[in-house]
Amino acid sequence: MSESPPTDRPQFDWQQTMLRIKDPKITIPFYETHFGFRTIHTYHFEEWNFSLYFMAIFPEGMAYPEPNTKESEQLLWNLPRGVATLELTHNHGTETDESFVANNGNVEPYRGFGHIAVMTKDVYAASAELEANGVLFKKRPDEGRMKGLAFALDPDGYWIEIVRRDAECDIALPFTLAQTMIRVKDPEASLKFYRDILGMNLVRSSDMSDFSLYFLSHAPPDSVDRMVYEPVI
Repeated sequence: MSESPPTDRPQFDWQQTMLRIKDPKITIPFYETHFGFRTIHTYHFEEWNFSLYFMAIFPEGMAYPEPNTKESEQLLWNLPRGVATLELTHNHGTETDESFVANNGNVEPYRGFGHIAVMTKDVYAASAELEANGVLFKKRPDEGRMKGLAFALDPDGYWIEIVRRDAECDIALPFTLAQTMIRVKDPEASLKFYRDILGMNLVRSSDMSDFSLYFLSHAPPDSVDRMVYEPVI
């Protein structure tokens, strides 16, 4: 884990995390209403029977165009560093298919993708407000062995981790998109892939009793103290 990263790594930015959804008429308002996401741009591929909805939480003061315009498409593929999107993929017809169940990545034998995470000033207050507004929870802040963080559930059963924002951070937004979690088999191999091939930096690691966390970002290591894009466990 201590091997120095190469100096000629490619320049990439983390652009999106894709979730496959049952009904955009339910899932899109959920993220807009409860977490402050905004739709940037939408693609409909009628010939292949699917649509893509790109959403993001924009930084305070950032101007953004009307969705589904030439300007919004330009923004989508030229996002400023620090802004990542949710790509919600809807296969046409699933909204009326009672057998459709999204694989959230947390049930054996398909445990791989874990969750997205958002940061907020007060996890307890935010969780209480979300629950009062009808959001379901997998874990409330004081449940389980890890206190002070929560896991909400979106309409398709994906987990949304809610974690506390750094106390010194002056961001006033109720929520900011912080990270995407995926499980890996071999951390040495995965870290090398994300670092050497995709140009990410290892920002922080934490060893627990039965698992380890590795946080990676495309931003320089010394500039990331509150926003982390990609933890791999």
